[in-house]
Amino acid sequence: MPAKTPALPLRAEMRRSRRALDRLGDAADRATALSTIPADTVERTHWSGTARRPVVDTDAWRLHVRHARRPDEHTLAELVECYRPHAESQARHHYRHGVPLEDLTQVAYEALVRALQRFDPERGKPFLAFAKPTIAGSLRRHFRDVGWAIRVPRRVHELAGPTRNAVELLTHDLGRAPSPHEVADFIGVPTKAVVDAMTAEAARATSSLDAPDTSGRPQASARLGHVDRGFVGIENRAALVQSLETLSDDDRELLQQYFVEERTQAEIAEVRGCSQMQVSRLLRRAVHQLRRRMLDA
Repeated sequence: MPAKTPALPLRAEMRRSRRALDRLGDAADRATALSTIPADTVERTHWSGTARRPVVDTDAWRLHVRHARRPDEHTLAELVECYRPHAESQARHHYRHGVPLEDLTQVAYEALVRALQRFDPERGKPFLAFAKPTIAGSLRRHFRDVGWAIRVPRRVHELAGPTRNAVELLTHDLGRAPSPHEVADFIGVPTKAVVDAMTAEAARATSSLDAPDTSGRPQASARLGHVDRGFVGIENRAALVQSLETLSDDDRELLQQYFVEERTQAEIAEVRGCSQMQVSRLLRRAVHQLRRRMLDA
């Protein structure tokens, strides 16, 4: 029976092969990084000819090359740490009142990861030149989708910033608030587009109807219409008039004497020539009929 091959030497050989492949991969990454790294051509000081000076961090560029060849979470995490300050700077630059800075920072991080996953270092372009439009675009979309209380069209959203800046400049130059026509002429867009942008900017954020008014005016909720209880009284009186017409003349007269003329049951009994007990029974019957007719009306 043939002897079994020991497993330990085989595993050791596999480890050595793996380390050799890793060294070959690292060497290939370094060679690719040296040939593709963005660089400026500068004149030599003490020697004739020119030299190439990298314009990006060499170690970071090697990480780009490694991640492009063999994507893995560890390399991606290292790259995120390299460019984290840039993403945070973009979030602070695009910060506007009404949207938490933490949310903007998270959006910038997500855009940074997407840019790192799509970046191709072999094109020889700096990563930040590629990533900045991606991060800025994600932040602008976040503002358009979340930063406005009322969703506005993209063209209006993109014109809101230039319109706001133009108003500030023209106010300083003219010494007064510019008209929409003046703002439109300054930006070079139709007047209607500026009016739409100004209207959208005014409706960018909403406030509670119960919030106090700093100008001293009553709250918005106090100026809103409300249900007038008088309408209920009008409906009841209309139903009462219709129901009274269905009663007999004797019942209407009895109700007139008791509820309108405010006579006592004894006084009504004296006029009618009957007992107070009879008047009480007649009143109960008339009121019951009147209530039933009003409910059916």
